[in-house]
Amino acid sequence: MNKEKFLIKLSVIAFAVIFLFSNVYADNGKRIIGARANGMSDVSVSIVDFWSCANNQATLGFYERIAVGASYDNKFLLKNTSIASVGVVVPVRKIGVISCNMQFYGGTGYGNFLVGLCYSRSFGKVISASLQFDYLLNYFGDAYYGKRNGFTFEIGLYGRVTKNFSLGFHVYNPARLRMITYNDVKEYIPTVFRLGGSYRFGEKCLLGIDLIKDLDTRFQVATGLEYRFADYLVLRGGVKFPDFSFSLGLGTQVKGIQIDISSSYHTVLGYSPQLSIVYQIK
Repeated sequence: MNKEKFLIKLSVIAFAVIFLFSNVYADNGKRIIGARANGMSDVSVSIVDFWSCANNQATLGFYERIAVGASYDNKFLLKNTSIASVGVVVPVRKIGVISCNMQFYGGTGYGNFLVGLCYSRSFGKVISASLQFDYLLNYFGDAYYGKRNGFTFEIGLYGRVTKNFSLGFHVYNPARLRMITYNDVKEYIPTVFRLGGSYRFGEKCLLGIDLIKDLDTRFQVATGLEYRFADYLVLRGGVKFPDFSFSLGLGTQVKGIQIDISSSYHTVLGYSPQLSIVYQIK
């Protein structure tokens, strides 16, 4: 079996396990970080990008520069539902890529905090894999409910099927781990599966699609397009359904500084503007 058939078969089998579980889960679901991905309606699982440190860490096996970044997602234009994130990616020659990301969601009444530490590695020029460990902390403004914490992990796979076509697979909390709540009741952390593919048309255009299944919500499909007008300007757009939303974004990169802005629109909840900045060290 050649490498193309092997990668496709592996991804199909991995995604099929989505339908083997049907439990209900608590908070702390998987959030897609970075205005580049947000500008393509969260398409990210098969795209090599700095914010893969939070989205699909396996693609970092092919990320070649030390970089730091910060991102802010003003979800539905509400402070208490916004997401602030920072990340660091450090490639280590002949060893792999070490990355760390931190995310904070919420406000004074309620919030949750995630810290993830990951190891990613490529195997040749075709396949890469990752393993990330996460610490989760939730807090409530009410002293009665207090805080709760837990641990989970993420695994990812990424493969370059051809020069222009890539596949990615990622699962958050595959072991269905749980958090200890204020009353010592164990609540499941969401388990989220994502399978995606991307195809590059020449040097300027990239098309991606992600299939998402959170075991507590219905199946989602995200599609996104990225078009490079010039070396310093990229336009993005995307659509997600059946919970219909669409997004637009712009990106630029000057002397190692990458700046991306985007905004998504949900037909019920409204607008969510995003901004992210990444500095790549030579």
